[in-house]
Amino acid sequence: MSAIAVNDIRGVIREAAKAAEGYFAQTGIHAKLLEDGVPFLSYRKHWEPNHFWDQLPQEVQETANALIAQLLPACAALAEATRTSPLTGSEDVHDVKVATKAIRAALRLRRYSYREPDVIHDEGTVLGFRAAEQFESSGLSPDEAEDEFFSQLSKLNAVLKLVEAAPPASGHESISPGSEAAKYRASTAFIMMWMDPAHPELTDVADAVRTAFRSFGIRAVRADDIEHEGLISERVLNEIRTAEFLFADLTGTRPNVYYEVGFAHALGKRVILFRKAGTGIHFDLAGYNCPEYDNLRDLKEKLSKRLVSLTNRNPNDPTEI
Repeated sequence: MSAIAVNDIRGVIREAAKAAEGYFAQTGIHAKLLEDGVPFLSYRKHWEPNHFWDQLPQEVQETANALIAQLLPACAALAEATRTSPLTGSEDVHDVKVATKAIRAALRLRRYSYREPDVIHDEGTVLGFRAAEQFESSGLSPDEAEDEFFSQLSKLNAVLKLVEAAPPASGHESISPGSEAAKYRASTAFIMMWMDPAHPELTDVADAVRTAFRSFGIRAVRADDIEHEGLISERVLNEIRTAEFLFADLTGTRPNVYYEVGFAHALGKRVILFRKAGTGIHFDLAGYNCPEYDNLRDLKEKLSKRLVSLTNRNPNDPTEI
């Protein structure tokens, strides 16, 4: 956990923005914008990542490194605050991380490139997964680097506004080591679905979901997998509060599943929704993305594709999918 408080992040970013203006003015003085006597803007080429950086005096490079050292803890604090804010989700955390790396690269007069992971498929059949890639692909002129820096900084500010919009916790609501809020369990998932011994095919559905999650290093459980004392509903609600991922199959339109999804939404948590082909959706969830699946293979493939996007990583063993 970063030592920087949420209400101090904006001040750090504001100070860094002012310092960056002076820094980029200095880079423009030292970096050569000519190539064989032709102005840079009229002679565009793929510059090596260090083309402009290596032209800077050591003291100017040290200014950039100091700015990076100033910004990184604030960005780390923002990423952590974004993870727990009721108005933001995993995609916002991802945006903060990418913007941070792009800002670091721009201060070094380089372009940061990120390529999303991708599912390779043919007519609906998953053939494999292309891993996410990141690299500093080319050098940036001082003007380009300055534009990139402030463009990415605006993305951080947009996420920060969402975090700041959340009501602050009062003293009696602060998180203590033993509180429920402190029991967030990374790499866990809870499955909400119809359970009926008279329909053994539902167990196969749960197994397919567990397999898909397991290939991403995530342990998924259903209500009948967990040991509990007292009312099962209390244990289920606690699983919903603390699991990192929530999955709901709306097949069967069971009232308890709708209730559990509603409870999760009331907590500000996202739920991965699916339903078997032909299953209708009640009005309450009609506006949410809820793909249909035809069979277990289709479910595993579609769920895996969703998890690639949510986790920003590929399954450990695609052959299981």
